[in-house]
Amino acid sequence: MNSGLSVILVNYKNADKTISCIRALDNQSLLPDCIYIIDNASGTADREKFENAFGTGLAQSERGIPLQWIWNEQNLGFAAACNQGIRLSQACGFKGYIWLLNNDTQPEANALENILKKAQETEAGITGSLILDARGNVSGGVCRIHPKFASVRRVKVPADSATGEIPFDYVEGSSFLLSPECINKAGLLPEDYFLYFEEADYCTKAKQFGFKMAWARDSIVYHDIASSTKSESRHVPFFIDCLMLRNRIHFAKKYGFPKWGYTLGLLLSFVLRIKRGEWKHIPKILSIIRSKANYKKFILQNGGFIHDENL
Repeated sequence: MNSGLSVILVNYKNADKTISCIRALDNQSLLPDCIYIIDNASGTADREKFENAFGTGLAQSERGIPLQWIWNEQNLGFAAACNQGIRLSQACGFKGYIWLLNNDTQPEANALENILKKAQETEAGITGSLILDARGNVSGGVCRIHPKFASVRRVKVPADSATGEIPFDYVEGSSFLLSPECINKAGLLPEDYFLYFEEADYCTKAKQFGFKMAWARDSIVYHDIASSTKSESRHVPFFIDCLMLRNRIHFAKKYGFPKWGYTLGLLLSFVLRIKRGEWKHIPKILSIIRSKANYKKFILQNGGFIHDENL
């Protein structure tokens, strides 16, 4: 059955997870029209794994879902890679819903059908799933943004709220369904973050265009959270830690959060890092916050590339 929906997966040195995700999509009650896999310069080992699993040329999944790849020579980050997939789908004449799905996820068999149903019923521009961790614990799927500090937190589902609407500010990027109308009016994802906060930015922008958001809590997606970045560990890797804080400040400035609020929030974050013995992170964080050139250089030094001319 034609779903009117295509999926975009971004792979970075994680072919085994991506292949597992494609096979989970093959088991959906409603199949996607196409799966676009954008590889961010993972290397020949990942490419060989994909070719061994699905063949070369005009590849298909076991149930016949067309698979299309883009092989990047540089790691362009999450948003830029997703945008490549959206552009490719448009070039192929596709005009339906786009499901941005993390490659380290396992959607339940009716996850696609349920998220699409919720999006259509609510006429939402952006719709999310209920995210569970690998052990089946509720992780979230949508987030709130502090109106002063611009810090974010995942929304938890109250035990007595199985069906009622729960307020939230943005949909997490691990399961991020875009309506064609939203893409046409709000455009593509912002590429000036490289990784983290791009979905908060896009949701904020989409709301300015009048689009609603929805949370399909019967669309269950298991997520091996931060399997590539380790961002959920007790001691976040240096590159990821610097990036998350820089991007929070970038987002706050872009959308007019009070300067005293996000500055105080940043100072509190520095106190936390000093207590954790990570005070050496602070000079680099300040450096990439203050200078666009330093930020681009930082991304390049850590194996990434930003081609946004505005940075």
